[in-house]
Amino acid sequence: MLLKPRSIINVGIVQFGLAAAFVIWLLFFPDTGGNFAWPVVPRLTAMFIGTSFILRAFLGYHLWREKYWYRLRWIVWGNFAFLTVIFLATFWHIGEMNWGSNIWVAHIWVIAYIVEPLILPFVEPHGEAAEAPLPPDLQEGPVSPGLRGIFVAVVIVGTTIAGLLFINPEFMDSRWPWPLDPFDARIMAAWPAACALWAATMYFQKDWAEIKMGVQSLVVYSGSLFVVWAITFGQYDPARHNRWAYGLLTGAFSLVLVYFYRRHEQARGRSSA
Repeated sequence: MLLKPRSIINVGIVQFGLAAAFVIWLLFFPDTGGNFAWPVVPRLTAMFIGTSFILRAFLGYHLWREKYWYRLRWIVWGNFAFLTVIFLATFWHIGEMNWGSNIWVAHIWVIAYIVEPLILPFVEPHGEAAEAPLPPDLQEGPVSPGLRGIFVAVVIVGTTIAGLLFINPEFMDSRWPWPLDPFDARIMAAWPAACALWAATMYFQKDWAEIKMGVQSLVVYSGSLFVVWAITFGQYDPARHNRWAYGLLTGAFSLVLVYFYRRHEQARGRSSA
């Protein structure tokens, strides 16, 4: 099987390091979010973005440590969706960055999200070898129709939420569990956009071995959002919409994914016995 190119190791290390730093900063010290690359307020927005970067840290770690490309190739299109949204949101609101109070972090953010989307096409594998079907000895079983149905739902919901956050943040502010700033909303759109493209990619993959890590990543993301929602629920304004729906949907989605993950792993164990 095609080995992961060594050039992707550097991408993974940088992604993991930056994402881990953003997690620590925004999730554990949300009251300092005003000093981030741009002022990230209120604290629930800072915690949402910090929690979301757990997913980026997870992916960065595997881009760094994973050996074979077939386990990573589901990432490509969702990664481009994430980076494109971040790129556009940053340049749309670049005048609102903390150029005065925290110029170093502002520059790190802008440079990172210019370089990464532009360099990835040159370091990722291309051609027949990159897309080759798995040989029989690496196959772990077909993807179930039920899980494919979940992927379709993620595409629909993720695209809708990402589109509304990016295109009409004022409307989303009226429906979101806490107040949304347009810059924050457009940055937040990157994660549902990425999840939608990842789900679409995984829908068309043939074997469980190719998407196992992708399902893990969706569990990590939705599960992290649910845990932080449960911890911070007392901070939500009861006068705003969807504070219960937000948490219950992320929690239910996590449980459904865990259910399908266990089913596929059990089926793999039976077939290899």
